[in-house]
Amino acid sequence: MFDLKGKKIRALLPGDEALKPRAWQHVCVRYSGGQSNSSVTILATGRSGRLRNSTETYVDAVELPEGPLKIASNLPTAGLSDLRIYRRWLADEEVDLLNHEFQLKSLMASDLDWNDLSAAHKALATNFYSANIDVGFRRRIGQLATSQLRRDYIYSRSVTTMVSEERDTEPSAWVLQRGEYDQPLEKVSPSVPAALSFNWNDWKKNAEITPPKNRLEFARWLTHPDHPLTARVMVNRLWQSVFGVGLVKTSEDFGVMGERPSHPELLDWLAVEFIESGWNMHHMLRLMLTSATYRQSGMTTAEKLKLDKDNRFLSRGPRHRMDAEMLRDQVLEVSGLLRKDMGGPSVKPYQPGGLWNVVAITGSNTRVFKKDAGDKLYRRSLYTFWKRTSPPPSMAAFDAPTREQCTVRRERTNTPLQALVLMNDTQYVEAARHLAQLTIKAAKKPKARAQWMFQRALGRPAIETDTSDMLELRDALHAVFSKNSEAAQKLIETGDSKPDKNLNPAELAAWTMVANTLLNRDDFVNK
Repeated sequence: MFDLKGKKIRALLPGDEALKPRAWQHVCVRYSGGQSNSSVTILATGRSGRLRNSTETYVDAVELPEGPLKIASNLPTAGLSDLRIYRRWLADEEVDLLNHEFQLKSLMASDLDWNDLSAAHKALATNFYSANIDVGFRRRIGQLATSQLRRDYIYSRSVTTMVSEERDTEPSAWVLQRGEYDQPLEKVSPSVPAALSFNWNDWKKNAEITPPKNRLEFARWLTHPDHPLTARVMVNRLWQSVFGVGLVKTSEDFGVMGERPSHPELLDWLAVEFIESGWNMHHMLRLMLTSATYRQSGMTTAEKLKLDKDNRFLSRGPRHRMDAEMLRDQVLEVSGLLRKDMGGPSVKPYQPGGLWNVVAITGSNTRVFKKDAGDKLYRRSLYTFWKRTSPPPSMAAFDAPTREQCTVRRERTNTPLQALVLMNDTQYVEAARHLAQLTIKAAKKPKARAQWMFQRALGRPAIETDTSDMLELRDALHAVFSKNSEAAQKLIETGDSKPDKNLNPAELAAWTMVANTLLNRDDFVNK
């Protein structure tokens, strides 16, 4: 911090004060028995002090080496007096009694009546009774010590996550001379950037109470029904997720450099509907998905292609390749593998080993990739653990952002690498085998199986050409796998899940390849 003359000063936070020099003070160091920085606390004159983080590793008492205990061996004799060591964790109340030991002895020796005691003396006497006589209180102290140890154990295993919160006091900031931290100029106060055209006086006048100038009030202003931008931006992004392209194509830029909306009145109506629905995103998505515009056929004509090549006038149903996460979830859903439960920790599905080693920091807890097992492999892609410097390759192939920066609008590409992922990635081959197992069990005749698989994968009945192509491929593959049982077995054992032993390996392998081919079709990959 700096004073008005620019002189550097240091502001002490509560608990930061050093011990007073040349004065006797009671100091208590407590160790709960845990293995984290929070396991050790320091109390000076009965008050908890701030303990700096340390790289020191604390160990259980049973692991301490044998030998004499030395405390303050480098201090002069007068620097330490009345040393006491306890074999248990002391509560704050007990430490406070030790700090006021002489006052307590003097109070006990006096003949004062309870009504004659001061408030401080009454509190001290009550504290003594609780800590030394009350059996229930002492039992709870033991329970507190046990809870403290468990808390420290949890802290030692946890990863610290930095979060932001509002201060109780108004923050201070200064304009700096040419950005030099030691050359402050005038003090500045919290406010909304002038470029946002936010009139604080008008907002304050219309508010029921005087609003504070903080992020919460700024958020209230952004979501106020009279605000012209927030709802329009949000419904445009929802439209983009459903139709592939927003009504404003440059969804990341609504300014003068962005593209004009293709349907201005529709954008305005959707924004008003969004506000009046109580900012209900589920309502807006349902409205778009059940609209005649979305449900119209994706078939086109030469005339439509000439007049509306990019479908900006919505002359046909939208068609675009699904996002990476959506595509993986759809494959798992069709195969019957998808876990749909909500919440829980991140999971690590299949990916080539060793990728993290190249970019990992020494000592990092993500240096080595360890694949999960069981049904964790089939959780929704939302829960996939994401290492930003090494994202899952099967996701990156389908243009999933690295998450190193905010991405409002994803690019969509079509490359041969995407087909290789769908044909060869463990997750997709395993899903194809599970779809094949469901198909074989659902019908007995090959033609009925082909029709059932097509209906499940694409959600519409198969035409005769589709069925004949699938049966032709199945017959050719069945002949190959019947002669090479080792190749058939290797194929159906792809992934952690085990193939159904009651099914013929050659038959299952043949239908697995048919399912794999079906899951590579354009009308499966595209929405």
